[in-house]
Amino acid sequence: MRDVLEYWPVLTRGLWVTVWVSLCIIPGAAIGALILGAMRLSAAVALRAAAIVVIEFVRAPSALVLLFWVFYALPLLPGMPRLSPLAAAILVLALDGAAYGAEIVRGGIEAVHRGQTDACHALGLSKVQSFTKVILPQALSQIVPAFGSLARSMVKWTAIVSFIGVQDVLYVGNYIRGQTYDTVTVFCLLAALYWILTYLCGAAFRALEQLLPLNRALRAVRVPVQLAPGATVTAGAAQ
Repeated sequence: MRDVLEYWPVLTRGLWVTVWVSLCIIPGAAIGALILGAMRLSAAVALRAAAIVVIEFVRAPSALVLLFWVFYALPLLPGMPRLSPLAAAILVLALDGAAYGAEIVRGGIEAVHRGQTDACHALGLSKVQSFTKVILPQALSQIVPAFGSLARSMVKWTAIVSFIGVQDVLYVGNYIRGQTYDTVTVFCLLAALYWILTYLCGAAFRALEQLLPLNRALRAVRVPVQLAPGATVTAGAAQ
């Protein structure tokens, strides 16, 4: 154990790389999932077809295979750039997360009652206004918890980036294992670090859930209202 702890500064740098990759791919996947999920429900056939093709193309192969293809094979095509290992890792994992998250977004939007859309049309709101101001804020209460679970998985997905030379915490852990031959201690430490990262990610999404418009409205409804000395009723019942 003492030999492993001597490499703590190197392990810290690897941990920061893992955190940085996670901080890049989770927001990237969220934005991509919103776009693809909205396209999946578009009235335009071409947009729906394009979204399905992209989702299935990204989800079909293993993320590791896709990572190797983007990093090693893509630069061989004429006109294609050669990405750095870190850029390729962020691109692939964000795309993978967006493809899986798109179905979460689609399900969350479809969970909003159809009457909400009809009411928006009756009020003269455009499709964009209806989606951004009415449908999406309600759908987020369904989307965010499910996407939080996906985000925790994405933190663990970062372990594959070491296969193309990104010096994340797993890459450094394997280096330390090769130097100390203390496999059990190194991998127990890695397990603890990944557990901490996924726990913090889950806590962040639970905090985000409390800030959602629909959840705040529901909490406001449950605020006790004083009627008379010694008597209280919830705001919803008072209405």
